[in-house]
Amino acid sequence: MSCMLARNACSPGGSTVFSQPWRGGRVLTQTATPALCSVHSSQQPVMAVRRETSKLWETRAPLSPQHVKKLVQKGVKVIVQPSDRRVYSTEEYADVGAVIKEDMSEASLIMGVKTMSADSLMRDKTYAFFSHTIKGKADYMPLLDAILEKNIRLIDYEKMVDEYGQRLVAFGKYAGMSGMINILHGMGLRLLALGHRTPFMFIGPSHNYQHTEMARQAVRDAGYQIALGRMSKSIGPLTFVITGSGNVSQGAQEILNELPHEYIEPEDLPKVAAGGSKNKIYACVVSRDDHYVPKNGGTFNADEYERYPERYASTFSHNIAPYASCIINGMYWAPGSPHLITIPDAKKLLRPTDYAPRTPSSPGCPTLPHRLLAICDVSSDPGGAFEFVKECTSIEKPFSLYDAEQNVNKESFSGDGVLICSIDNMPAQIPREATDFFGSLLLPYISEMLKSDAKQPFQDYSCSPVVKNAVIASNGSLTPDYEYIQDLRRKSA
Repeated sequence: MSCMLARNACSPGGSTVFSQPWRGGRVLTQTATPALCSVHSSQQPVMAVRRETSKLWETRAPLSPQHVKKLVQKGVKVIVQPSDRRVYSTEEYADVGAVIKEDMSEASLIMGVKTMSADSLMRDKTYAFFSHTIKGKADYMPLLDAILEKNIRLIDYEKMVDEYGQRLVAFGKYAGMSGMINILHGMGLRLLALGHRTPFMFIGPSHNYQHTEMARQAVRDAGYQIALGRMSKSIGPLTFVITGSGNVSQGAQEILNELPHEYIEPEDLPKVAAGGSKNKIYACVVSRDDHYVPKNGGTFNADEYERYPERYASTFSHNIAPYASCIINGMYWAPGSPHLITIPDAKKLLRPTDYAPRTPSSPGCPTLPHRLLAICDVSSDPGGAFEFVKECTSIEKPFSLYDAEQNVNKESFSGDGVLICSIDNMPAQIPREATDFFGSLLLPYISEMLKSDAKQPFQDYSCSPVVKNAVIASNGSLTPDYEYIQDLRRKSA
């Protein structure tokens, strides 16, 4: 067995090879006695995979059975809470050597995906999950208070980033893929309610497909019909705007690329919206420097924006949104950042304008009320990028229709407004592939997480910056990088 997780027990006398994944997988050599290099010569590391209880549709896990198998082979005892809802069966985990039981108290590290109830937290443990606490939103503060009170060391996957701030452990790709599938499905229903049967009707919600290849085929089938000219001429050219350039954006583009398409630059949007082809869709990927401008003049500076987002305004609602048929938002929104579309902006965008297709209308072939048909907010920040998106939608109720004139959301596909999809656990609709993908990203860091002792001072926790900088709370307090959360709470109060 590798000494990676028990190397402190190895004494001089022999040569043992072990790897440190947090150093890029380099193979190092340490002198040791082979007979002592076993989990039996020191305390065996114990971790647990808890079942998800936050939402009905949450069937993902942080690790698949194949990931657990690798940990077991390295001498880690892995406890898995039984769950008939989880996408991988309890038996599949048992078959690779996991210990199946309810009681996780033996584990020093407890891993999950989404948030959990404060009552279920165990004192003096290290937990790893998406806590949603870093923006100081009131809904998640009782959980944070319980974490502090119970002396829990919290590692938040969302803050496991590289030196450039890029996330290293995330479901983003599958959030983008699921979001794009869902909004194509939603557009089919919205356009039908507006009097147009379109090829998008062939596309179902992403959880209808056993795996993404089945969804891709459905999108290809719709694309074939679009290429043949089966879209209503009165709909006009369809333009899809995708914000961001990270994993969410890449996942959304993977699905969109199955349609007949052409990528255009933001400056080309007005021309395409006015006279583009009806036999394909147009895609425009919008980065931050395409619409964020300093309030005091000058050009976009990424470092300054990260530190002082309040110094910037967005031109998105004036220069980009008026020409978009559908917006897919994959951009992270932080408190203090400018909205992409405000409530007043939405009121202007959702009125009949010259941007809407102007073809002869008849009772059977109506023109669209306005160009903007749908928004998929994959980032799912209520009141964030889109000020009027007041709450997340859900997998069981994925869509709402925002009426800008009344400033209300309703569960309908008919009437005035823009269709909104803002599911906050999009990847849960592709749970098996999402679990495999996420676990492969997470696995190299687990050896470091297992070294965490929640009872020891945070400053004594020796690990890579990727893990240490993701520790939100420890020893009953917020860690230095996250003390700002208290300021956000005070401002909110």
